[in-house]
Amino acid sequence: MNSNIIHDEITILRTNCQFIFPFSWAQDCTKELIEELLANGFEFFSIENVKQQNKYYGESIDIPHKRLNHYFMPYIEQILFPDKYKEKAINRYSKPLNLKCRLDTAHNSFSLKVHSIDIYLCPFSIGMVTIRTDPYNNNEDFSLSDALDFMDHFRVLEPSITEEKGTVLYCGEKRFDKTQDFIFQDLCPFIVPFIEKSENDQSTYLGSLPYFIDERMFVSSFLMAAPDNQITNNDLFRIGHMNGYKEKKQPYISATNQKYIEKYVNDHVYDRWSPDSFHIISDHTFTCISRDSKNEKLIAEEMYGQLYYNMILHLFYKIVLLKLSYSYSQLYIDQKQDKMDKLIRSIANFTAKYIFSEISSRTEGQELSVLMKDRFKIETLYKEVINTMDSLYQNQEKFASKRHNSLLLILTTYTVISGIYGMNLVIEDWRGKIEWSKLAGYSVFEYISLVVALSGIAVGSVLAGIAIIRLLKDYFDKGKSENLD
Repeated sequence: MNSNIIHDEITILRTNCQFIFPFSWAQDCTKELIEELLANGFEFFSIENVKQQNKYYGESIDIPHKRLNHYFMPYIEQILFPDKYKEKAINRYSKPLNLKCRLDTAHNSFSLKVHSIDIYLCPFSIGMVTIRTDPYNNNEDFSLSDALDFMDHFRVLEPSITEEKGTVLYCGEKRFDKTQDFIFQDLCPFIVPFIEKSENDQSTYLGSLPYFIDERMFVSSFLMAAPDNQITNNDLFRIGHMNGYKEKKQPYISATNQKYIEKYVNDHVYDRWSPDSFHIISDHTFTCISRDSKNEKLIAEEMYGQLYYNMILHLFYKIVLLKLSYSYSQLYIDQKQDKMDKLIRSIANFTAKYIFSEISSRTEGQELSVLMKDRFKIETLYKEVINTMDSLYQNQEKFASKRHNSLLLILTTYTVISGIYGMNLVIEDWRGKIEWSKLAGYSVFEYISLVVALSGIAVGSVLAGIAIIRLLKDYFDKGKSENLD
């Protein structure tokens, strides 16, 4: 696609980035995973712990926990801010790092500070890793293209196209040719054994979410522009698409049609505080760019605080809905009744306990939630999942009907045969001590009666055993209904 030439590049005075990588962790290992987190310096995050307000975000950012506590509806607070680990909540474990690193791309060499890392343990065996970084160029002006170039390259876990290859990350004496190696070999290697593998997975962690684009991380960022800069639609479009540089270090925009750019901006940008501040929500990023220097600290804290949690909640919604839809596609092939029952319970649990139309008590929170639901296609995915549950119920009814018909056929057969011949043909020989020698003198009809009686007792015992096992299995599965196979 042709590219427009970008004039009058915006000067970026501050770049705060958070990179989010979702994964699926193996079931039935919660206790062991938490023990590993705590043993490796992670701490459970609680808004009751005021010491954590300025522990993970760098020197210039404090997150007053009272703001978090009053931003969301009470039922959402229970999900986002548990006071201890809870299976039905989004549990955050954080660790300060304060690492100085360098990222070399084809166009730039960036110095960066890695402030901290979060690991989220969520319902439905969903996990998320968040890495907080601040990039900068030593003794040079930092442009919008520089910021986008850094984010676009750092978020690539495993380069797959020519433009992404050649990026190198240095941390101390260590060199990493892939961002995923930095994360899973240096920052948190201990979680790798707990990450669920897909059947055709060629690596340890990629492919844990086969229904999600996992070769790139999602980016949440705050960009502080110089107060005298004008923020244009082209700038907002470039942010939404992570358009940094093209060849020969020329600023890049992946569209030429201005009407198309304007439509994209209308659909993806929250402009309540324009022309000074804009929030962009796309498939790649949730970014705020602002030139409002008076409120810089407050905006940065919001992007690390309540708006970040709003984004995490909706990202969780999207991943779970995709997982439920993917699980149904697998069940459509397997047609296993027990898995269908688990999936129905999981959908019912998600609908009842997690997804709500009202997220925030603030107007801007409600409006951003609407935009996030639209951009992440939450409503569309949710309708698909509800349709899935209807299909599962129909399949259940079909299986139940077939099972009942088969059972009725068996019982009717035994009733008819035993009614025709009568149990009295051989019943006298079974009283007291059985004389097996009399079997040799039985007629054909007596043998039929004997076989019907003995097989009827066996079949009845088996059916009763299956019913008891099924009841016990359903009872124990209720405690695990939030986990999918």
